[in-house]
This record gives sequence, structure tokens and C-alpha cells, in this order.
Amino acid sequence: MAGLHPSQLRRDDGRIELFHAFMGLFMELLPRMLGPYRDPLEPIWDQAAELYGSFAANRGLAAGEVIEEVQVLREAIMRAIYQDPPRGAMGQMGLREVLRLNRVCDRLVLHASVGHTDALFFALFQGSGVPESLSDDVRWEIRQQLESLRAEADAFQRVHAF
Repeated sequence: MAGLHPSQLRRDDGRIELFHAFMGLFMELLPRMLGPYRDPLEPIWDQAAELYGSFAANRGLAAGEVIEEVQVLREAIMRAIYQDPPRGAMGQMGLREVLRLNRVCDRLVLHASVGHTDALFFALFQGSGVPESLSDDVRWEIRQQLESLRAEADAFQRVHAF
């Protein structure tokens, strides 16, 4: 993740910390999303992605910029995988696993875009038309939601012990 350079993080008012918290959560959930328990974990993945999209809107990003950031994450994942390919029961990572990984990354892009659009819609609906900036309260709320999603994923892992 050291090569990721998120848009609009030049000012550090907690943005970098939150960005890395999101990326850490996505990287933690990714292997679980590729395994046998992906269906029950999809709502957590989707909520995290939508929250990331909302975070991007609060940072003032355009819709294309949030998608670009997620695509950079996808590229980092692909580079890491092909640098040291995981070995399955049959040896190399198969086409099925690569396609599943792409579907999971596509889902991240989709739901980040939905979260961004929702943030813009609710800002317009509530009157200002501009999403709330990253105040201390907004950053605290995002952190709380991230911690809740991480706790939910960890609780699921403890119960299913994989």
C-alpha cells in the first residue's frame, strides 16, 4: 500500500489516517471475500465501500476520482498477487480465482460510487448541495463506522474460525 497516493490528501486533517484505515480494512476483508464465506461477508464489504465513497465525497472528490482511487487499490492488489502468486491445491492461481478477485474489486468500485452518489444526493436533499467537510465530528463518525465494520467482520471470523 506504500505506492498508493490517494487524491486530495495533501492536507492532513485526519484524511491520511482514515484512508489507511479503509485500505487496511479492504485488504483484511479481501481474502475472506474470495473464500467460502463470501456471501455473508458481502454486506460488510459493500458497507465499507459505500462508506469509502462517502468519505471521498466529504473530501471533495468527483465521482471519477473515487473510482480512480479504488482502481489504484485494485492494481496494487494485482501486482502483489502476481509478484508472489498464491498456490492452491492445484498449484497456480486459476482463472476462477482471478475472475472472483475481479468481481470483488468490481463490487468495491460499484459500492464506492454508490456511497459517493448517496452523499451528494443527501447533501442536495438537505439543502446545501455540498457534502459536509471533514470536520472532527465527521472524522469521528467515519472512524466509529469503520471500527464497527471491522468488529463485525472479526466476530464473523471468530464464529466461523477460518
